[in-house]
Amino acid sequence: MSGERCLIFQRDGSMLLETASPGFAAARDALRRFAELVQSAGGYHVYRPTEVTLWGAAASGFDARQIVAVLERYGLHPPPRALIARIQELSARYGLLRLEGAPAALQLTSDDAGLVRRLAGELGLEESGGGFAVPDERRGAVKRALAERGYPVLDQAALAAAEAVDFTLRPEVRLRSYQREAVERFVALGWPGAVVLLPCGAGKTVVGVASAAALGVRTLVVTPSRTIGEQWVEHLRRLTTLPARQVGVFRRGVVPLAATVVTYQALTARGGAGLAELLDLPWGLVIYDEVHTLPADVFRQSAALQSRRRLGLTATLVREDGREREVFALVGPPAFAAPWRELERQGWIAPVDCVEVRVGPPQGREPTPARLLAAKLAAARALLARHPESPALLIAHRLQEVAALAHACEAPLITGETPAEERRRLYDAFRRGEIGRLAVSRVANAGVDLPGAALLVQLSGAFGSRQEEAQRVGRLLRPKADGEPARFYSLVGVGEGTREREFAARRQRFLVDQGYRYRVIEAGEL
Repeated sequence: MSGERCLIFQRDGSMLLETASPGFAAARDALRRFAELVQSAGGYHVYRPTEVTLWGAAASGFDARQIVAVLERYGLHPPPRALIARIQELSARYGLLRLEGAPAALQLTSDDAGLVRRLAGELGLEESGGGFAVPDERRGAVKRALAERGYPVLDQAALAAAEAVDFTLRPEVRLRSYQREAVERFVALGWPGAVVLLPCGAGKTVVGVASAAALGVRTLVVTPSRTIGEQWVEHLRRLTTLPARQVGVFRRGVVPLAATVVTYQALTARGGAGLAELLDLPWGLVIYDEVHTLPADVFRQSAALQSRRRLGLTATLVREDGREREVFALVGPPAFAAPWRELERQGWIAPVDCVEVRVGPPQGREPTPARLLAAKLAAARALLARHPESPALLIAHRLQEVAALAHACEAPLITGETPAEERRRLYDAFRRGEIGRLAVSRVANAGVDLPGAALLVQLSGAFGSRQEEAQRVGRLLRPKADGEPARFYSLVGVGEGTREREFAARRQRFLVDQGYRYRVIEAGEL
């Protein structure tokens, strides 16, 4: 037991986890259930319980008593009373506020009458009888406002009437064990909304399709792009018994299909598909693909679909702006999450060799942006030469850097300005092996299915996020026919005055928490 103790508690409420300890892996897996990794430098990982991580733990049935037991088991010393008190308080807030009733008569209630009275006043709503009425059109806005105040709402209200649709998965479709568990969790829990977290390449779309088939209701799928939407249409037609004519992209003025796909942009744009038109349709399930994009201001209108059952799908909910709580409020708590490395060990996703390549300017030269870019382009060419048979994706944050990559590496270029038909042609050519490399901007970060990709070279910089890093590694996770690991290279500029190493360490935190390790090499070693 003493060998397991590898956790050091700090006065600010954070916890240091010693990476060299025999108990590191077990403690990391336990901490991941209720705390966020905030730093991974040196011999310690720094974790901190947050509102959202503690609410998610409570929603999954992992309560404050169990959390404290973890801290007592792995702590070098007993956990501080202040930390225990904070965990107990925040965990107890999940379920303290309940939304009940039918869409036409919603009521927010709580056993804490004083809290209800205070919150009703802050929201401009009238308190009565230990609760207050919530207009259906404000359902999402009120839940979001309360989450921002630190009080998540347990949404137990009845849903709007939904039209049943007679369809199932095709008999030959076989779900993987974790996909089946994710569907069963979502359907059996009966929550109005929930989130399923799976790595890229693990079949999140299949989980969404299977959930719709299990519920047997008219389904709306909201996606980040038309390219991803077309992939949903293909999956719905191929995996279910729905007639092809009953699956398609939403068009204004057309009778809704049994399964309809729309982009976030079209859903919220003025003069676009029209949110009001969609709200009047009898959806029984709304699926938010890449749900981590939902809290962005431009997508908030879609939160009005609160009276429909909701399923969010994503690889990771982490956001650098701290607005994960909005997903919790607008869609629901996590219902299922699969550790990435566990799926890798089972052979469902490919192993990935993650390498940070440190790139500096020529000896004795100042690290100006132009010199660093030139050095990174040279390193990218060296990596392509090192892995000549690997289908490769080349990615950068800035459009001018993507263009420079395309030119230096003689690769076709895809950006947000590339016409949809040209994007489709290039993606298809890459899938068929007709072209061996693509230079892409952030448009390929999420959801684009390129199963053959085995090498990704990223031009790092003072940008990016944990979610973006995870999505980019996710482009490589489809299992490879030869069983070889995929390779992810992040080219990080170094030298006096640059902060790229600092930003790289921040971006890598989510993957490090999942058990990945970044090897560090110098560009001169290529």
